[in-house]
Amino acid sequence: MIAHSSDQHLRGEVIEDDDVFDALADGQRRQLLVDLLDSDLRRVSELSDTSQELIEAHDALLDQFLSGQLEIPEADMELIQNHHVHLPKLAEYGFIEWNPEDCLVARGPRFDELKPVLNRMENQRTNRPVTDRFTDFRQ
Repeated sequence: MIAHSSDQHLRGEVIEDDDVFDALADGQRRQLLVDLLDSDLRRVSELSDTSQELIEAHDALLDQFLSGQLEIPEADMELIQNHHVHLPKLAEYGFIEWNPEDCLVARGPRFDELKPVLNRMENQRTNRPVTDRFTDFRQ
């Protein structure tokens, strides 16, 4: 059902702990992972035709767009980042499994490694005032 899982993880190779920090370093990735706490399977938005054409067109053009050097009004930066950067990275680490054709994301074989941190982050976010700009993750 779900494609794109971590080849490294499935072959039993050692994966560094830095994967966890890298996975959580971006807000879009954190939100997707937090969303998977409540649901084993999530649907992500499909790319528009323009966004899909941009991804398929040329790597240099895509890199310029993602870096902000090139503007294409009909292309959705956030969705392209999700499909081209964030989802593949999380799948490579084994934290998710995803099928780009169906736009489905599921918990991966390493998702449980993130659960304690994600639960703590979600609890901190929902239990603090909006004006609080600092979250202390120490107990």
